[in-house]
Amino acid sequence: MLVIKPEITSLFKYCPIGKNQLSALAQRKIWYSKPAGFNDPFDTQFYVRGQRHVYEREMDSEKLSAIFGEDMSDVMVSKKRSLDELLDRFKSGLEKLGILSLASSNKNLLMWSHYASEHKGMCLEFKRIAGTALADDKITRPMNYNDNYPSIQASSILNEVDTLSNKIRILHTKSKHWEYEQEWRHVVEQGNELHPWPAELISVYFGCKTDMSDIHLVRSIITDPNVNYYKGNLYSDKFDIYFQPI
Repeated sequence: MLVIKPEITSLFKYCPIGKNQLSALAQRKIWYSKPAGFNDPFDTQFYVRGQRHVYEREMDSEKLSAIFGEDMSDVMVSKKRSLDELLDRFKSGLEKLGILSLASSNKNLLMWSHYASEHKGMCLEFKRIAGTALADDKITRPMNYNDNYPSIQASSILNEVDTLSNKIRILHTKSKHWEYEQEWRHVVEQGNELHPWPAELISVYFGCKTDMSDIHLVRSIITDPNVNYYKGNLYSDKFDIYFQPI
């Protein structure tokens, strides 16, 4: 059973039709970016509430290792140690993650223009059903749009549950200026890499200006006979597009 927004049964990836995208399609993979590669410099920024105070008690190496990994096992934390280094570790952990940005609709005109080569690209439809990564709300969630950065208490990064909760909030919060995208994000451990499709690819939608040569090329690369293909068309009386099977 889907926990978050069960009415969303598909998620979409807008993209151009280029060498990298075609190579990934042939491997049944897709590119996950690190946050540093995003087109929004405010993405994954956060605010630390309160003073960067000194932690008032000892933390044993076993607990640090469980929270931050083996590379923290030899760190000694004194009663007067600042949390700055731990915050830096927290930030570094965020920066390593891989993020796949998806959309809840395949008919967003601005998304077609901005991310699919001005309607010359394609939009991949992945099926969101129980048992797939796209239905796991720990790693796939819709974005929250806000005027302010998400905030955390510095001391909360010493708690494993709070650390995970903080990461989820930070990764899924953007400025309200981006609300038109209606973005969802699927998160993996390592970014700037190709990863297998997060769910079954069920359809490919081509833009209203996509060349037939590109359409034939994409269809020749995707070998799954169950994938459906559609071509976008403009309505004659309104600012909208519709898709016809091809």
